[in-house]
Amino acid sequence: MFGFLSWLLPLGATFVLTPLIVHGLGAEAYGLYALVMGFVAYSFTFNVGRAITKYVAAYRASSQHERVGEVLSTTLMINLIMGTISALALALSADVLVTRVLNIAPELQANARLAFYLAAVGLLITMLSQVFNAVPQAVHRFDVYALIATLTGIATIVGNAVLVWIGYGVKTLVGWNVVATALSCAVYFVAARKLLPEAHLTLRLKKDLISGILGFSGAVIAYQVMANLLLLFERGWLTRTLGSSAVTFYVVPMTIATYIHAFITSLTLVLFPLASEAGAQEDIARLQTIYTRAYKYISLLVVFLVVTIAVGGRPLLTNWMGADFAAKSTQVLAIQAVAFGLMAMLIVPWQIADGLGFPWANALLSLWWLLCTALLAIFLTPLLGIEGMAYSRLIGMAVTPIFILLIERRVFRRNLWEFWRHVGYSLILSGVVAGLAQHLLFRRLPQGWVWFLFAVSVSGLLFTAMLLVTRYMDTDEQQWLRRFVARIQSSNA
Repeated sequence: MFGFLSWLLPLGATFVLTPLIVHGLGAEAYGLYALVMGFVAYSFTFNVGRAITKYVAAYRASSQHERVGEVLSTTLMINLIMGTISALALALSADVLVTRVLNIAPELQANARLAFYLAAVGLLITMLSQVFNAVPQAVHRFDVYALIATLTGIATIVGNAVLVWIGYGVKTLVGWNVVATALSCAVYFVAARKLLPEAHLTLRLKKDLISGILGFSGAVIAYQVMANLLLLFERGWLTRTLGSSAVTFYVVPMTIATYIHAFITSLTLVLFPLASEAGAQEDIARLQTIYTRAYKYISLLVVFLVVTIAVGGRPLLTNWMGADFAAKSTQVLAIQAVAFGLMAMLIVPWQIADGLGFPWANALLSLWWLLCTALLAIFLTPLLGIEGMAYSRLIGMAVTPIFILLIERRVFRRNLWEFWRHVGYSLILSGVVAGLAQHLLFRRLPQGWVWFLFAVSVSGLLFTAMLLVTRYMDTDEQQWLRRFVARIQSSNA
């Protein structure tokens, strides 16, 4: 629930303020801003800090408390070294990126260079923050993590909107993002000290931990690099072939689609430390319960969200960004909704693979995404425009069912066919009914947020009714949900 709130509240602010920022900056300038911030979020930020969540959770489960401080200190030093190298690499390559790689328009190049220099500073701070924001997740204090993440997300988007309203441009917005990241890093540091008072930070590398951390983090770094390269390739290739305005018409609808993935991630943050604990205790039965129950809950959310965004893309974008914007981006949004829905279905096995210590499976999947999408995009983007880029990503995601089955075979020594037959039958039937209802309602109802929400609510009720008819939740799961709701009600009383 805390993870959900850390997704929902910043989403609300983003949804309300993005039109102001896009229209205030203009399509060209917003495309440049999205491109530069992509280099902070998606390049060089090698999340070695993710090893903290794994090792701290495992060491606490096995009562090796003296190792916790050593893990934090070693990871902090690794991130400091790598962050400094990464920031310098980005700063030194700024001119080449602006003039040769991305072919940014001459009138925007000066601002682009300065924005990249600011982004390099933000990159270093982001890597340091990764060390400390992993601590609340490792000790299951998702309330602390969610509070800081929520405030940071809201402060960033609200600050951007205010700066655009006053009249500032891209470089100032990038600077504000750096300041917000630095503030959140400081708060995460204070929280980490309070949550793990027994952990003493030093500036020393513990030799016996370096190989373990880097061994685990090597795969994490590999899949992050490849996933980030894919995101940067998308924006860079669109800028080079279609201009920076094309990035705006691709990235803004992509923001909606990526929130499917972010939403499911927010609900499944607990899976990574839980899998690490279950793996340390060799409790495969518990791990299977975690796996199947998590899939039951997230699958119904993914299906309904994908159906709603794909079917209701045009009225959604029209209400949000205007009819002209919707005409250029509706098809892209529908394609991206399906692509990121497939990605969201991978979160559970992805977290399990990381938690059990074989992240190289995730790295190989990321390599496939990068190669398949990039090669297809080179041919499809000139033919189909931004829709060609979206189709390329969707085709790359088509291996999702194969990956899920491979992870099941690796972890449980078998595939859970009976589970998937029941889940698939119920979700397909419920999704078709909800999609048809939305299609009919959107065709007959007038434009406006009230009617849009009405159509989604009606289809949601039909979706829920079909889940009940097909007995999607078994008796144990229904009892668990009732106890969960009762616990929330009693805590609020």
